[in-house]
Amino acid sequence: MCGTNDIQELSKTHDIVSKSKTELWHRVLTHYLPLYFPESDRFHRSSRSDWFFAFLERYPSPHFITAMGKEAFTADAWEVIGRKVAKARLLADIFETAKSSVGLPVAPDSDAISMFRLVLGEGRSLIAQRNQIEDRAVALLKDLPDYQLLTSIPGIGPINALTILAEAGDLRRFGHHRQFLKFCGMDLATIQSGTF
Repeated sequence: MCGTNDIQELSKTHDIVSKSKTELWHRVLTHYLPLYFPESDRFHRSSRSDWFFAFLERYPSPHFITAMGKEAFTADAWEVIGRKVAKARLLADIFETAKSSVGLPVAPDSDAISMFRLVLGEGRSLIAQRNQIEDRAVALLKDLPDYQLLTSIPGIGPINALTILAEAGDLRRFGHHRQFLKFCGMDLATIQSGTF
């Protein structure tokens, strides 16, 4: 198998974890945030980032924030939001947004908040799993010439290269790029006979 099985398992597992994370992220965006903190949606920039889930896990509703006061909230949330360029401005903006939020007022010990935190914890776990798989893939493939060539192509990062190698195996078995295109089902040559 020459390591191909390991590459395939990494690729398939990464795909499963990524799809699960995307599904969970949509659930957060379409169900939980509209109920408990609809205005917080504008503060996230990337679904790859763990800080937003960590923040919501700590402050699932704006009422958790406003109950603390601005200075106490800023001090408490400082480490939660990670390495942001303008932390103080971001936290001040979040606090002001929380003051005028239309999110449902829920008790900290309610089952609704417990379930929201459970989902957020699962999201953080999926992010950690995805990062672990990506790190392992890079460590496994970084010395392979095919991987190095693939990642030198603009637009092909470690995971795309992993997927290509998992699906195609040893790229050196293709004598010409047209053979690889045919293998991928992307041979665009026109084949016709008469009027067909």
